[in-house]
Amino acid sequence: MMLDLNQRPQLPAEQLMRVTNALARWLPDGLEAEVANWSQAEWEAALWVAYWQNGLPWLADQVQETGIQLPEGVNGRLQTINTASRERTQAMLDACTEILATFKQAGIEVMLLKGAVLAPLYYPDPLLRPLADLDLLIRPKDVAASREMMLNQLGFRYYSRSAEDEVYLRGERKSNIWAPDNVHPVEIHFTLREEYAGIGYELAEIMWRESEERPYWQNTPACIPNPAALLLHVCAHTSSDWLIQRGRLMHIDDIRKLCATMQPTDWQTFARLVQPSTARFIYPALAFVGKYTRLAIPADTLNWLRENCPPVLLDWLAHTELADASEANPVNRSGIGLEIAQRLSRSRLDMARFWLRSFFPRRYNLAKRYPKLVETPFWPLAYLLLNGDRAIQIAKKRRG
Repeated sequence: MMLDLNQRPQLPAEQLMRVTNALARWLPDGLEAEVANWSQAEWEAALWVAYWQNGLPWLADQVQETGIQLPEGVNGRLQTINTASRERTQAMLDACTEILATFKQAGIEVMLLKGAVLAPLYYPDPLLRPLADLDLLIRPKDVAASREMMLNQLGFRYYSRSAEDEVYLRGERKSNIWAPDNVHPVEIHFTLREEYAGIGYELAEIMWRESEERPYWQNTPACIPNPAALLLHVCAHTSSDWLIQRGRLMHIDDIRKLCATMQPTDWQTFARLVQPSTARFIYPALAFVGKYTRLAIPADTLNWLRENCPPVLLDWLAHTELADASEANPVNRSGIGLEIAQRLSRSRLDMARFWLRSFFPRRYNLAKRYPKLVETPFWPLAYLLLNGDRAIQIAKKRRG
């Protein structure tokens, strides 16, 4: 029976983790001989990993390039979802140009981020880069106007708000997340903050300063970050994902392609943008990706980043692979993020920020648990509910 991609594969946990790490080594350079001897169950697990880690078109491309023979059922499903994913990327990029045109007409300044930039401008074939959603950055003053455009002109519906963005959806959810007509999420960021267990890194002003208008998809003009700023943001976001056990195959290819296009002047800009206090948010992404593929990074830049990372973080990086830091790990990350804070902390002030944000998150970061309450004047009651629930869980564990 073919694997249900919405269910975790039935492989033993250690075997699934080996498949995940083998994919991370094989896909960039095709050097992992182990995959040629995989059983059908292992290939089904590989399909599951690539499906959820945004690497399925990459897997299909590498299978074709290397000529490896997959079990018939697995290969047929891989090709079907790959075709759908490519159609989805084109549909999402077309939607992006539609939003850009509407916002421009309304006088809303907008910058494109992450996959929306990477797919058409950094991938030789834009359709190889899956797009689960679109990320756009606007000025805080334009939030109300952007909401009007998304709801009343572009046909999106409001989904959620956080302390950093508003999320809108168009279409209905399908069982295949990469179907062209699966729901199209758009995240409208009004600030750009990566949060690491209460320790934050603000990037919005850097990104605005380091961007310019240039031709985009179908020659539509768009505000695009320069390569150094884009790498900075992609690394900050990737580091966050790996730290919270959401590492993905996609991160490897994104950063590999970005680094390959960087010129000496771009690396100089990158070094200028990273401060000693922020190196700890950037280096993890480069260290992880460097485990699986050769990155064209100047040695002095990499060494400087490493020297400004806490020793606890470096030790964790040395002993962690994709399987450990992704959904392939059978042990879910739990708790309030104390281990993450300990890895990243450079001072007692950092730890104080962690404890503050753990017990008193920003208002709209409570929205997933208490969506209705945060929209009312009584939203501080969410702190009582949140921490009361934690106290109950701790008491249950102690009794157990």
